[in-house]
Amino acid sequence: MGKLGCICGHIIVDQTNNISYKAHFIRDQDLEAIDNQVEDINNFINAIKNNERDKWLKKYFDSELYQNLPDSDVINDIILKYKLKYENEMFLCEKCGRIKIHKGTENKFISFLPEDNQWIDIFKGLS
Repeated sequence: MGKLGCICGHIIVDQTNNISYKAHFIRDQDLEAIDNQVEDINNFINAIKNNERDKWLKKYFDSELYQNLPDSDVINDIILKYKLKYENEMFLCEKCGRIKIHKGTENKFISFLPEDNQWIDIFKGLS
């Protein structure tokens, strides 16, 4: 994203990882679709066991590019495929507490203002 302006005048910057004011979310109605990644990974493992790795990769990714990649990279790309399709971002304005939620696949964010001051560190990680 880079930078996102808030109505309060604060600029939210997204140019690194491990940001305490950024979160990712998956819509409840997409949770079952996300679970399909496990099935895809299982099918990939079975293709390896059945000596059909290249055939499976060509069909799944519609590309021969993956044939020379390590299995771990392929699994990572299967997960990434679902992540890119179903996961969105939201940001917390550190000045006013507004939560800016990425709307679907549009380049648009919708803002929500908290009712009280308990918003500080709401996106802070557990680890």
